[in-house]
Amino acid sequence: MQKGFTLVELLVVVLIIGILAAIALPQYEAAVEKSRMAEALVNMKAIVDATQRYIQMDPTKTKITSRNDIADLDLKGGTWSGKKYTTDLFVYEIGGDNGKVVAYRTDDGSTGSALYILGLDLDNTKTCDPRGDADMLPICSFYLGRRVTLSSL
Repeated sequence: MQKGFTLVELLVVVLIIGILAAIALPQYEAAVEKSRMAEALVNMKAIVDATQRYIQMDPTKTKITSRNDIADLDLKGGTWSGKKYTTDLFVYEIGGDNGKVVAYRTDDGSTGSALYILGLDLDNTKTCDPRGDADMLPICSFYLGRRVTLSSL
């Protein structure tokens, strides 16, 4: 009597592994994107906090006009260019209306290729634009802390 596995048994094992991988991969990608968003959340909050400190020091100022306005801000892992802060994953634009900070997730640094755009105002109002892609809805739901649909944004 020979010992070992038959071809059918091996094919069944491969099939089961394939099914498990097909189920797990989308969940893994969503979890990775949520962890990447943690960078944006931390940096955006730091920028908003620095902006609030700047406005408290001089209440006549209502928005950031240059990076030098928030000189006490020390972010790591990116570079400043005017009022834009760029990291490997996100581009942050500061000083919009109501001190709004906007971060967009991109692979090539352009707004046009953004997967989603996050916003945070001085009053901590959050906005999220999944760029019309339903695959990014879980990211906006996570960021906003509520379930969202394309029609509710």
